Amino acid sequence: ACFTELVEGLQFSAHRGKAGLHHVELGKKGCKQRDLLSLTAPDLDLLKAQAELVAAYADLSGDRGAEILSQMGLPVPFWAAITGILDHRQKKTLQLMALAFSLANHVEMRFKQIFAIVRPVELSPQIQPMIATPGHGAYPSGHATEAFTVATLLDALLRAARPGPAHQDGHEATKVQLQRQAYRIAVNRTVAGVHYPVDSACGRVLGTLLGEYLVGRCSGHTLKEREFKGSTYSGPQGAARDFDLQDSIDNGEAGKQLGAAFALPTGPLMAWLWDEAVKEWQ
Repeated sequence: ACFTELVEGLQFSAHRGKAGLHHVELGKKGCKQRDLLSLTAPDLDLLKAQAELVAAYADLSGDRGAEILSQMGLPVPFWAAITGILDHRQKKTLQLMALAFSLANHVEMRFKQIFAIVRPVELSPQIQPMIATPGHGAYPSGHATEAFTVATLLDALLRAARPGPAHQDGHEATKVQLQRQAYRIAVNRTVAGVHYPVDSACGRVLGTLLGEYLVGRCSGHTLKEREFKGSTYSGPQGAARDFDLQDSIDNGEAGKQLGAAFALPTGPLMAWLWDEAVKEWQ
């Protein structure tokens, strides 16, 4: 029921290598559309350069093999290791996380269908994935999208439960670890040989936006439209560009925020679930 309430206003658009995500609100005076996200796709030449990075990442597969296999499903234990989530104590938090995973999957799969980007294994015989390559498109990375959605959600949830300057340093330290965990989950998919770094960079922007969207629909927090241009994701003189957590996604080449902040209508079911999850951390 919460998921239905969450996605009922979402709409997609696509035209000539560019796609968008929007929220449409029905009111007494008609429809109001908010633009949430704008994406463009990498071209084949850019993907070929990215494939060289994928081949190089295979050197880490021996060290990260067990970790990669354990993250093929929903990696809840990895988030619990940072925040201390317990099944018997944070049941509503886990339900909120499940909602975040469902939202991310719902949106990422639509964009994968729109862009239909070939997987690395289709570009080079030197790339030999250590796990089965999924049958859907590569861009954006689903694992990266889901990871950064959850990282954004948990950061906002903990801040809501423990407000005030006394907790600020702890929140910042936790945020760093949540972002690093999301980054590692994303990079592991490149190590596994099934994603380009540009897929993860896009997933980071998309996941952050979806986390902000979920928090906004639950609590009334504002957000801004985000943008990622996979078509220009390259280094100096067209060199392959790796995924870097230090790149800014608010105002930089790896992502931007557009326009003024805006608020979306909260849903009563989601607001209830959010409030219950907040209480679990107080």
